[in-house]
Amino acid sequence: MNKEFLVTKFPSSEFEEHLLRAAAPYRGNVHPIQATLEALYASPLNCQTAVFEREYVDMDYQDEFAAFYSKAFKRYPCRAVRVHFFAAQVTVDDLHRIDTFGDHYLGYLILRPIDLQRVGRTVLKPALANPDREFVHCRAVFPVHILGHSLIVNGMPFIQQDTQVGACAQASLWMLARYMSRRFGHREFLPSEINQFAKAKGAMGRALPAEFGLNLRQILDALEAMGLSAWNYSSQALDDCSDHIDAAFPSPRKGTRRAQEIQRGFVRMVKLADIAYRYIESGLPVILCTDNHALVCIGHTYDHKAKATAAIQRIPAFIVHDDASGPYQSMPIFKLHGRNLPFADVEDIIAVVPPEVTLRGEEAESMSRQAIAAFLSLKTGDSKHTTYKKLILHLRPDFRGLLNRLEFRTFLMPSVEFQNKIRQDAADKRFNPALAKRFIELDYPKFIWITEVSSSALLNHPRREDRKCLGRVIIDSTAPSRTRGEMVVHFCDFLAMLDRQKPTPPSWEYVPQTTSFGHQISR
Repeated sequence: MNKEFLVTKFPSSEFEEHLLRAAAPYRGNVHPIQATLEALYASPLNCQTAVFEREYVDMDYQDEFAAFYSKAFKRYPCRAVRVHFFAAQVTVDDLHRIDTFGDHYLGYLILRPIDLQRVGRTVLKPALANPDREFVHCRAVFPVHILGHSLIVNGMPFIQQDTQVGACAQASLWMLARYMSRRFGHREFLPSEINQFAKAKGAMGRALPAEFGLNLRQILDALEAMGLSAWNYSSQALDDCSDHIDAAFPSPRKGTRRAQEIQRGFVRMVKLADIAYRYIESGLPVILCTDNHALVCIGHTYDHKAKATAAIQRIPAFIVHDDASGPYQSMPIFKLHGRNLPFADVEDIIAVVPPEVTLRGEEAESMSRQAIAAFLSLKTGDSKHTTYKKLILHLRPDFRGLLNRLEFRTFLMPSVEFQNKIRQDAADKRFNPALAKRFIELDYPKFIWITEVSSSALLNHPRREDRKCLGRVIIDSTAPSRTRGEMVVHFCDFLAMLDRQKPTPPSWEYVPQTTSFGHQISR
């Protein structure tokens, strides 16, 4: 039996005819496939050709078929249809040299031959209309093979719940796990495995069909069984953390009790978004849980014009994979009403981190804030410039007005990636080479928390290349909370490199004209 391919123009009546043939009858939620096709049609993807690959053996659908559909009275096909998309005109004759169209490959969508929710394993290039304001941090390179030729697509995997082997929570777990397998080398997990892991400890009736979803405990049980380290945050348990959010959104001194309760609820929501943002910025997907739904957060938009004192105020919306509405959807943070699901509906978030990381993101940022505050108020011993803050303003008058409203942005990074980036920045003359050498030679744990310290005047630029920061703090990701975990503090031309093996106070040295430097807005 030979491989069967069908090449069609996109969009076209022929494409629609073959799509209906592959997807009908379709009695489930059509929004994901509609949203996908709309994104492919529009700029910047501008899809021109769709290639239908029939009788495709998809391991995820094969797993679902073995777990449920093969046992049903109705006979379901055991193979799926995979549809490839290209931003170029491709003909049938081009299939045997399809690798020459690698730069135009947009990804693929799998249609499962089932009754409901047919969108199976799907990986598409994200449609980023403005790369200075839209960032998908959670994406990996996925290989694709057509007639022996290799293509790649850089994206975040998506799947729609089938309601029999998995509901929205299982779909979210699958998306997260499949990304982590490509990004960090974890093993891949199949849909039925994830469902079994989730219900092994907290079963609430039979495992299949899985149409009623999972509770929070079952999601955490599944992640533990998959060997993925996770932290759970509830919006109702954040009153005592993230003081900078309280400062950015102070409660009115006068007002009714009801108004104060609404303000407290709003601040909790912002704190939850602020916590999620750090992990997303680190390239770590976050599962968002409402009272009846789960979805995966993978990126964010950015507003360079925002009047911000906290980094989250520059993030108008998160970018999510929502199995109910489609891949790369927008979730507004501060806009509570609209067409898309708002972040205000999120009650819990689950952040998955490498097992080597034991320090939470908000704790790392707190250490960085304390380190910078302590440095600015430190006495110099100079009768004229009594504190380091005054000395900085004397040495760098161009920093005047920047130190009173500092913004802190924190993310996790493999130390090897950080060293490579510093090396590249030095080679490109974006960072001081001598200082870069010292940063590279320092001994780090496998992962480090990095806090960039900046100010609005350095961030309010439409081009991301023009956004700068005044310094950075590097934190040991294994440091106990409520301790001093900083390893490097480089701020406003002053540097302290601390030995984690010796509890000695930092010794500051002046390294002139080494700040400001590039704000790392996307990796």
